Amino acid sequence: MLDSLNLQQVITQFHFIRPMWLLAFIPMGLLLWLRWREDNQPSWKDVLPEHLRNVLTIGEKGWSKQLPLKLLMAIIAIAIVICAGPTWQRQASPFGEDKASMLVLLDSSESMLEKDLPPSRLERAKHKVRDLLALRQGGSTGLVVYAGSAHVAMPMTQDTKVFEPTLAAISPEIMPVEGKFAEQALPLIDQLLQGRPGSTVLMVSDGVNPNTVEVFKAYFADKPYQLMVLGAGNRDVASDAPADFDSLRQLASDTGGRFIAATVDSSDIEQINRSVERNMQLNGESAMPWQDMGYQLLLPVALVMLLWFRKGWLVQWCVVMTLSGSLLVAPVVKAETIVASKAPTTEPTTEVTAWDKTAQWWWNLWLTPDQQGQRLFNKGEYLEAAKHFVDPLRKGTAYYYASEYKQAHRAFLQMDSDFGLYNAASALARQREYLAARDLLQSLADKTTLDPELRPGVEHNLKVIGGIVEEINRTSESQAGTTDGPEESFELSDDKPRTADGADEKTAAELMIKDTLNANEILGSDELADKWLRRVEADPKYFLRAKFQIQLNDVNSNEPASEVQQ
Repeated sequence: MLDSLNLQQVITQFHFIRPMWLLAFIPMGLLLWLRWREDNQPSWKDVLPEHLRNVLTIGEKGWSKQLPLKLLMAIIAIAIVICAGPTWQRQASPFGEDKASMLVLLDSSESMLEKDLPPSRLERAKHKVRDLLALRQGGSTGLVVYAGSAHVAMPMTQDTKVFEPTLAAISPEIMPVEGKFAEQALPLIDQLLQGRPGSTVLMVSDGVNPNTVEVFKAYFADKPYQLMVLGAGNRDVASDAPADFDSLRQLASDTGGRFIAATVDSSDIEQINRSVERNMQLNGESAMPWQDMGYQLLLPVALVMLLWFRKGWLVQWCVVMTLSGSLLVAPVVKAETIVASKAPTTEPTTEVTAWDKTAQWWWNLWLTPDQQGQRLFNKGEYLEAAKHFVDPLRKGTAYYYASEYKQAHRAFLQMDSDFGLYNAASALARQREYLAARDLLQSLADKTTLDPELRPGVEHNLKVIGGIVEEINRTSESQAGTTDGPEESFELSDDKPRTADGADEKTAAELMIKDTLNANEILGSDELADKWLRRVEADPKYFLRAKFQIQLNDVNSNEPASEVQQ
């Protein structure tokens, strides 16, 4: 398959290993000229009239005249090219030390939980990363996850087995900061790839912000890395948060990279793997020898030369070769992937019809996405307007008016400004996440650089939400201990809203007595050892959450107080 990267490689890297053999074209051309000159000398046939010459002479005419000589010259020319050793790529090393390095930037924001790409965009992205690791069969690979902040989940390593537990634990809930800022991962790229030429950065996401495109464009302008973008999402399935493939294509175009949409088969992974290896061959500092590509031309030359001794082969055998050659060429076969799935256990997805695509194509001719969104917003179709808006403020406002407060919260966080955090707090309050909204507003109120025009609104909302939290706390305290049966202590799951702090739980001092055991006592009793091992947390999700929080704290502590992280 000759894609754009293969074509670029052929054009830029083509040369001859033994170019002195090309001098053989000089004597060959001289012999061809002498033969052509001899054939054009006047002969007795030229004296006869044309109607008699056609009847009295037997010979080849037109293009088939002296065809054996012409074909022989073509064979000699191909043989000279073979001897010169044409090449445009290097041989792969049998030891694997020349494998290309690849760093995966995995989007772990809330929008990756959308189910337009079953089971979800994030889970499908994990499957694609696993398949790519298996296809690469070696080579250094690292993993960086990002949402509102970026963190190293796996440093560069050739051991692909260690990726499995890490990938399984990746989810938005382990990220310390909400949002979708891929530019936060840029400082980690140089830290992991260390400027190695021929390396590839694979970004897996469902969309980026306009500011991210500009930052990535400036970063990759003077970096020796290739950017590949894998789009996670399905535009043919309706979703409240459609995948923004247009922004991903713009990102790939501005950085000189390549965008590939996720497919149901492995064709996307195979394209990425080919691009990674080709980029290594084009730009990597490699000591691999050049691969002689001329040997592939020996087979057709040998077949023709074997038939040279046969009388009349030019007429008879050329027909045979033509007919048999068409049989040797395998027809292009395209397999269709049929996905067998169980009956849906959730709400059925809505397919995007051909009429919807045609209508969207028509509006794209005349209006920008933001203009289309404003048109729908003015008509009161807020949810559809939010799907078209590109600007995070307009998108979040449309989601807010459509009562999609969770989506509005995500959009407002992408603004990366105090005003965006102020609106995000309002969206959290609408979801009854009063504690998170209060903490967010409190962090804004504590800022000395807060916009004076924004401060009154922040302080008013903080007072209102703080009053709600206090009222819920008082209600919780008054109802504590009023159940008829024994009290049960329970914790809210992660998807339950945190409305208030709740009543303080008071426990008798005698119940807080802890047994202190040494290693000999634990190992000496199978029962104690089993109980101790069960208390050890085996889920890497909690480890990664703590690790990312520590990394974020270290970054914040190293930044000057007056410096704002972009």
